[in-house]
Amino acid sequence: MNNNLVLVCILTTVIHFISIISLSSKIVGTRTRRVASSSSIFNIIALTAQFSGSIQAPLLTKSIENTIISGLEPNEFLFRSIIFCATLGCALGAFAIPTTHRFMAKGVQALYENNSIIGVLMKSFQKKTFYHFKESVSLPQKENFTRLKQYKDLYLKLIFMNILVYSFITVSVLSCLYAGYLNPNLRTTSLSLSGIAVGLGSVGMLLFIEPYHGTLTDKVIDGTVKEAYFRRHLTYIIIARILGTILGQLLYIPLAWIIVTIAERL
Repeated sequence: MNNNLVLVCILTTVIHFISIISLSSKIVGTRTRRVASSSSIFNIIALTAQFSGSIQAPLLTKSIENTIISGLEPNEFLFRSIIFCATLGCALGAFAIPTTHRFMAKGVQALYENNSIIGVLMKSFQKKTFYHFKESVSLPQKENFTRLKQYKDLYLKLIFMNILVYSFITVSVLSCLYAGYLNPNLRTTSLSLSGIAVGLGSVGMLLFIEPYHGTLTDKVIDGTVKEAYFRRHLTYIIIARILGTILGQLLYIPLAWIIVTIAERL
C-alpha cells in the first residue's frame, strides 16, 4: 500500500470520526438550550470532513485508474481496508463524544457572547482553551452501557434505518469505483454515478432520520422528552452507524454490480 492509499485510509477515518462526533452537537444544544449556536460550531467541524473528502476521492480514483490501466485484478483488500477505516473512525468518534460535548459547550457559550465564529476560533488558541480541553477529556461511563438494556421504548425502525442508510453512504462512492473494475469500458460512467449514489444516501438521511433528531432535540428542550431518553437514543444511533459501516463490507460489491448494470443501460 503506497503513501497515497495510506492517506486515503487516514482521511476516511477522519471523515467518519467527525460524522459521529457531530452527533454530540445535539447533546450540547439540549444542555445549553442554544441549538442554533451549537449547530454553527459543528458546521465548522463538518467543513473539515468535507475538505478531507475532496482530497480523498482524487487520490483513490488515481490509484484505481492506474490499476485498471495496468490490467491488474481488483484490489479487494484496499476497499475492505478503507471500509474498516470507516468503522474505526466511527468507533473512535463514539469514545470521543463525552470529551467533545464537554469541550464544545464552552465554545457554544463563547459564540453566543461574541456573535462571531472567527472570534471563537481566535480565542481557541489561548492557553486556557488547552486547559479546558484537558479538563473535558472523558471516556463513556459504565452507566452508558448499562442503559443499553433499555431499548423497547426507542424508535427501533429509525435505528435500523440508520444502519441501512449509513452503510449505503459508506460504500456508495467505493462501489462506483469498484464498478470500474467490473466493466473498465464504462468506468467513467460508473464514477459519474457516484454523485447520484451519494445524493440518494443524503436524501435518506435528510428525509427520514434528521427530522426525527431535530424534533426530538426540541422536545428535550421544552421538557416533553427526558434527556436520559435522548442520550440513550443517540447511543443506539451511534451503534447503528458503526454497524452500518460493517454491513458495508457485504454490500459494496453487490452495489457495484447494480451500478454497472445502470451504466450499461444508460
